[in-house]
Amino acid sequence: MKAVIYREYLLLTRNRTNLLLALIPTAVYLLLFATSLTHLVGTVGYHGTRISYAEFTIPAIMLSSMLAASTSTGTSLFQEEMGGMSVELWSYPLSRAAYIAGKIVATTTLVVAQSVAALVLGVLIFDVGWPASHWTALGTGTLVASLAFNGLYLLLASFIHDFQRFMVLINVLGSFLLFASPSFYPADQMPTVLRWVSVANPVTYGIACLRDGAIFGFGSMWIDAVGLLAGAVALFGVIGVVLNRRAAEL
Repeated sequence: MKAVIYREYLLLTRNRTNLLLALIPTAVYLLLFATSLTHLVGTVGYHGTRISYAEFTIPAIMLSSMLAASTSTGTSLFQEEMGGMSVELWSYPLSRAAYIAGKIVATTTLVVAQSVAALVLGVLIFDVGWPASHWTALGTGTLVASLAFNGLYLLLASFIHDFQRFMVLINVLGSFLLFASPSFYPADQMPTVLRWVSVANPVTYGIACLRDGAIFGFGSMWIDAVGLLAGAVALFGVIGVVLNRRAAEL
């Protein structure tokens, strides 16, 4: 399992194309879009409380980074399957459980790391004054949401076999999920159709989990956190079955 995790770490960090695609969108949202809107908007109302736009938008930027990192991990799994690397891997005495667990641990760690990096950069740029307990809640929400969205993208990569279909879906899905949720704008100010879409959008609950944890603490975020964790467990269960079946067929 240690060898699998090390291999995944090298695979995910040394592919410059995937790494840049994961980092650039976050930098654009953070340095250009969010900073401009912070000066323009000032404060927003969120669950009856007036908060600065910086506090409102940092969780959305973290989710943006999370989706970009999950895109990289999903693309890595897809390229591995398409390039025939799976056949070479299973020519070694490799445990299926170690391979699946190692891939989940390594990819989720990358997603968490990039989300935390986006948070640190956001805190350095914006002035936030969250209590220590709220930081702990935000950290917990980051871990749970990273598991859920990494699982979603790995599941897509394990089910789709057509290269063009996968590349279109994987690159369009993140932007659609992000902007079809109350990410950079309150839910009550979204168009009616988008509000309906946001109800079925998992990013809506990911952002709510991070935002409620940062602003209100554990008491407001635990329902979304439990839902995301349950979703992550279900997703990784399906992924484990699919990858195990593929290994058996090789």
